Amino acid sequence: MNKNQLLYYAIMNVNDSNNVDYFDHFVPFVKEALRVSGTKTISSNELKKSIKAHFKIDLPISVVNTILKRKLLQSGYIKRENKTLIPDFDKLQESKFNELKQKMLEKHEKLIDEIALFAHERYELKVEKIKVEEALEAFLEKHQLVLLETSLLPSSLKIKDDNKKQEGIDIIISQYIKSIYAAQSVSFEYLIDIVKGNMLTNTLYYKEDVHTINMKFKGTEVFFDSTFLIYALGLAGEARQEPCLELIQMLRKSNAILKVLRINIDEINGILEWCKNNLTTCVSDHHGTISYFLDNGFGPSDIERIIYALEKELEEKLHISIVDSVGYEEYTHVISHEGLDDCLKNNMTYRRESARERDVQAVSAIMRLRKGWKTIHIENSRAIFVTNNFSLAQNVKNYFYDENNPRIIPPVLHDSVITNLMWLKNPSEAPDLPRQRLIAETFAATHPQEHLWKRYIEAVNIFESTNQGISQEDIVRLRYSQGAREILMEKTLGNEDLITIGTVKEILAEIKNQEELKINELSTEKEKEIEELKGFITVYKQEVAATTEIRAEKILKIAKKRAKWITDGIFLLISLFIGVIIYFVPYIQSLNFNSIIKNVVIFGLVTIPSVLGLLNINLIPFKTKTNNYLEEKILLSIKRKYL
Repeated sequence: MNKNQLLYYAIMNVNDSNNVDYFDHFVPFVKEALRVSGTKTISSNELKKSIKAHFKIDLPISVVNTILKRKLLQSGYIKRENKTLIPDFDKLQESKFNELKQKMLEKHEKLIDEIALFAHERYELKVEKIKVEEALEAFLEKHQLVLLETSLLPSSLKIKDDNKKQEGIDIIISQYIKSIYAAQSVSFEYLIDIVKGNMLTNTLYYKEDVHTINMKFKGTEVFFDSTFLIYALGLAGEARQEPCLELIQMLRKSNAILKVLRINIDEINGILEWCKNNLTTCVSDHHGTISYFLDNGFGPSDIERIIYALEKELEEKLHISIVDSVGYEEYTHVISHEGLDDCLKNNMTYRRESARERDVQAVSAIMRLRKGWKTIHIENSRAIFVTNNFSLAQNVKNYFYDENNPRIIPPVLHDSVITNLMWLKNPSEAPDLPRQRLIAETFAATHPQEHLWKRYIEAVNIFESTNQGISQEDIVRLRYSQGAREILMEKTLGNEDLITIGTVKEILAEIKNQEELKINELSTEKEKEIEELKGFITVYKQEVAATTEIRAEKILKIAKKRAKWITDGIFLLISLFIGVIIYFVPYIQSLNFNSIIKNVVIFGLVTIPSVLGLLNINLIPFKTKTNNYLEEKILLSIKRKYL
């Protein structure tokens, strides 16, 4: 990989949108290769060579032909004359490739400058831009996606010797990536463009016939390695879990049959049992499970519960079924266990022979399930074993390599191969997958290696034995906290020679400082929350008081209205009753008045007090008292009923 390669990866993905299909990503490169070629007629083979020479992108002939006929011919960049394709150079000159490249170059330069500044400000290291650029390229090649070029041919595998300096710059770059991810910087988006472009290119090595890009899995059983499932279950942290879950989901949508062999279940149980027994022995495991358990306060009983629920979690949550065994009925498809075992033994390092034996058994089971079937398409390969172990995938591929048909899908594939294919099939459904993978790789790059952690624990033990005043709580901090691991990498940049008693003291001081800052931050946040809560309560009280007051006024108004009507009704009836009595009194009847006038006078005397009462003019004090009494009773009744 080189600087231009990174730029071309970024360029490949800048036109990514829901309306862009697979071929559109490579159209700019085909157009530019045609433009600079000056050829009068188009040869797909020569154009393929030109694209590879200019951009280091090895497009299959089928892709080149499809782009020429489906994209450039239809849009007028090339013409057909007598069954020959002719480039239209006038139209090709309209290409904005160089303008786009310049924009990407500016982003690339900005990224390099930012990393150099980050190294200077955070680590007080002055790194030349050219060294930063080389380190970034090496980091992406090493950590980003495990470039599939290395798995194209057995002879192409190149393993670089890591030195301490390279590990140090890896840590700086990974910490920088974390910082721009947290800050949602445009520089992180540029990195994602590189990753996506790389994924598109890598997929070509397993998808030469791109016309089958929408192919679904046809009865293919996808088996998962132990480490992959540990990550998928979240037993090594969220950063490693998310891309695994995304891949599982996409595989299921593409009709793949998800399974796991019983031997891998046993291996996971063995790993968890080992973690339970070594939880407080300061050992480091390459899965990251012990770190996860310690960071989350898990004890032996918690791990026991995880072991007990393991199979249920896989079947019910991840929808992965367990296969107890694969039969040996058809002996013609049984491979030589001894031959494969020797291959893995000579080319890989296993901590235990049992782990190698399980890998041999898993590969053998896949080959028996295939029953001799060979294909260049992953979707109908019948059975695949997916692993996080790149070395295992590479060595198995080498073992089964067929020079006559190098594109035959091997029984074991690195998860990046499947991920690339699944993302390409569903780019709109999983737009964050490249982002998740980059973050997962970045997280892994900052995890202390076993030899580094061992050296650190030795220094901690010496520090404990020579400093009687140190508390047991401090020793726990130094040995078990995730903060200690992160600070260790920050202080040493992966160089174990820098670990001394002084380093341990610095780490302890930094841990305490971070804890204090975190406590202060939490205290500030708590105070802020309390103030916000007080403000909310004050506003709420005001709203409740206003609502209560309005409701009380409304109830009082209703009570007054009802009491008034009842009082007026009662006194009207009393007045009528008195009027009738007065009317029939003998003395009144004996008066010598006009009967009409007499009746009007009597009616007036009886009804005027009631009418005045309706007008809130009470001539009878007793009526006011009655009204007040009824008002109190009605108000009390309403409150009892509704409040």
